[in-house]
Amino acid sequence: MSLLNIDEKLLSAAIHSTKGGLQMTGIDPPPVGATRSFNAPRTYSILVGMVGRNTGTVTLNFGEKGLCLVAGRFLGESFTTVDDEVFDAIMEIGNIVAGCVKDYLIGTEYAIDNISLPSVVLGGNYSFYYSRGITVVSVEFELEDIPVAQNQDRFFSTTISFLRTSGC
Repeated sequence: MSLLNIDEKLLSAAIHSTKGGLQMTGIDPPPVGATRSFNAPRTYSILVGMVGRNTGTVTLNFGEKGLCLVAGRFLGESFTTVDDEVFDAIMEIGNIVAGCVKDYLIGTEYAIDNISLPSVVLGGNYSFYYSRGITVVSVEFELEDIPVAQNQDRFFSTTISFLRTSGC
């Protein structure tokens, strides 16, 4: 555990998997903060379930400009508004990041076997409540290509939550 009482394996998985999942976009977002709780202050969340010996989710939370930037870089296009093409791209990015998490955690007590299809949650400013026994790590990243004046969209988060089964 770090001095912030954050699980180091999940913290490392969140950082490396997000950076790895965004690698093909050409975006290398620096992590700027981490917490053991998850709030979704921005409008768009992509959730991917993880199942196997352990269960959990990977959640990406974006504002509109951040979502359009990442999806656009992924597809080699430019988007100013969210549409079906942006949703398809960002759900694929969610799959890629969750797949990177799955690969990163092989051989650890957090190992999983499969990831689910992604889901998009529309609407922001909500908190997640997790029951006891679930370990949560949420990392905030900065999209440096978005102007500081658009601060809310300049940041996004990757959150990993896990319920480990006993004996793992």
